[in-house]
Amino acid sequence: MAAAEQHDIPLLFVTDGSSEIIPLDRPGFRVDLSDPDSAVKSICDQLPDCNIRAVIAPDEKIVEIAASVSATLGFPHNPVDALRISSNKFLARKTLEASNLPVPEFRLINLNQELNEQIDSLRFPCVAKPLSLSASRGVIRADSVSELIEAISRIKAILAVETSLVEHQKNLLVEEYIPGSEHALEGYLVDGELETICIFDKPDPLEGPYFEETYYITPSTLDGDIQRHIKHVIQESCLAYGLKMGPVHAEVRVYDGQVWILEVAARSIGGDCGRLFELATNSSLEETILCRSMGKKQETIHFNSAAGVLMIPVTEDGILRRVEGVTEAQSIENILEVRIDVRESNKLTRWPEGGKYPGFIFAQAQTPEIVESSLRKAYSLLKFVCLPEFPVFVEHSDSV
Repeated sequence: MAAAEQHDIPLLFVTDGSSEIIPLDRPGFRVDLSDPDSAVKSICDQLPDCNIRAVIAPDEKIVEIAASVSATLGFPHNPVDALRISSNKFLARKTLEASNLPVPEFRLINLNQELNEQIDSLRFPCVAKPLSLSASRGVIRADSVSELIEAISRIKAILAVETSLVEHQKNLLVEEYIPGSEHALEGYLVDGELETICIFDKPDPLEGPYFEETYYITPSTLDGDIQRHIKHVIQESCLAYGLKMGPVHAEVRVYDGQVWILEVAARSIGGDCGRLFELATNSSLEETILCRSMGKKQETIHFNSAAGVLMIPVTEDGILRRVEGVTEAQSIENILEVRIDVRESNKLTRWPEGGKYPGFIFAQAQTPEIVESSLRKAYSLLKFVCLPEFPVFVEHSDSV
């Protein structure tokens, strides 16, 4: 909304009503998004007779609906088949393999069939993961057959409570573990050509057994040739999927000069991590996406400083009692904000079952190295005090 106001772009909100995102003073309407075909028809039927010029999906769950609405209105859009590939890890792997792009060995596991034959001859270490879900939820490394069986059991339990993922509850992906450093690219596609907006480094080694993300820092300190190689591989992946336009958030691993695709999503980065781009360039990611979607030109993006965020990890399960050290962490040089989003009595759940960060620490400085140091100092001062969550047993009596 702030980005739209900055560029005098009027917005029309469409929501399913599960959260009150439509401001009282803003135009918009509610639609049942559970049935994509009827949702597209309902949206198009309710659109007012005004100069609508772009349809943007801020959430990966509705990119297909947004693309279909764009197609109905005659706007450039990603093919729905391309979006289905990018949002399904197995289809994505198959597509990359068919295009001769670097892909780890992978196998689709049917959760309703006997496991022993399906996991026979797999090489370890490997990583088991749901076909969808974000924030590395349900992603588990296994170093042996017994660990893999346990990992599959945990993922199956996670999927069982995800009622919105019925079509993805029957299978999961097991693939070869790729070592190396992890990075993310934020970009924008125009007629299939990828523009790199920024590259994030993830300085913490993400080696498992779980893969919750922590530090994101930009600009990247990677060698220029490696950065160009990352962009090239992501560009080729977008072409393989069939993605043609709109924002792209990609995750990669770099090992021994090779770039391995972890994910290419047809959306911008989730949560508040996009704020780093604004801190480093004085231009928000949302402005860039809106202006690109409207065909409006922007000034060349320049990095004026380095910026970073720590997505505060959950280190123990339990009921939050209090968070200590916030004031001290906030006072560390170069720290802009220590934001705690959870409240007393909220439940904290570690990865891989968990998927929600309790807060964020933002920093800005002249170099990525200083940003990282400041974030680590601030985090070392925080302490989440939790009480264990005890099960409640109700004793039934036959007496009246």
